[in-house]
Amino acid sequence: MKFKKTDIIAVLVVVASLVHLIIVYPSLPAQVVTNWGFNGNVDYSSKSMLWLLWAINAGMIPLFFVIPKIDPKGKSYAKVDGFYTYFRLAMVVFLAVMMEITILSANDPYRFNVGKISVLGLSLLFIFIGNYLPKCKQSFTMGIKTMWTLSDERVWNKTHRLGGVLFVISGVVTLAAALFLSEKLMFAVTMVFTLGTCIVTIVYSYLLYRKYNQDK
Repeated sequence: MKFKKTDIIAVLVVVASLVHLIIVYPSLPAQVVTNWGFNGNVDYSSKSMLWLLWAINAGMIPLFFVIPKIDPKGKSYAKVDGFYTYFRLAMVVFLAVMMEITILSANDPYRFNVGKISVLGLSLLFIFIGNYLPKCKQSFTMGIKTMWTLSDERVWNKTHRLGGVLFVISGVVTLAAALFLSEKLMFAVTMVFTLGTCIVTIVYSYLLYRKYNQDK
């Protein structure tokens, strides 16, 4: 797997995040908010946790290159190179943004509505995943991995076509919920559609496998 322009952008994002952390770290309070609940409560941790958050994000970059090499179906990644390329960048940017929100909220935990920001990011990720999911080939790391999709390529393909539609629908609905509903309703809608999408695709893969393999 080649190192692409998007990977260079990801590295620059991580480096910029580190530089910013080094600059502002001495001025941050000893305790910073690292968790925002949908009920409005916040949890504090030592500001040293910010180094761990940065390290996790930085570690994502080499990890994304190792995964295809250890996946038994690693050659499948070449067939969805566009999806995997932008997925890598999206994850790094998302984690960097969340760390920046933590830094900028250090002295004012309620400066941003983090619950809504998180759901907005999640909804956009769902839409992105939904558009590429039908193109995803069998692998043990990416995609809807059940024992039935991994056992039968026909089940994998049909499940991912349905999953693509459901993820886009879930993304659009949760995006609307984040923009127009209260936090409690937004959380309820997000949970219903997220869990619903997961359950439907799992059950669908099982039923398809039974259909295709009923004589076994």
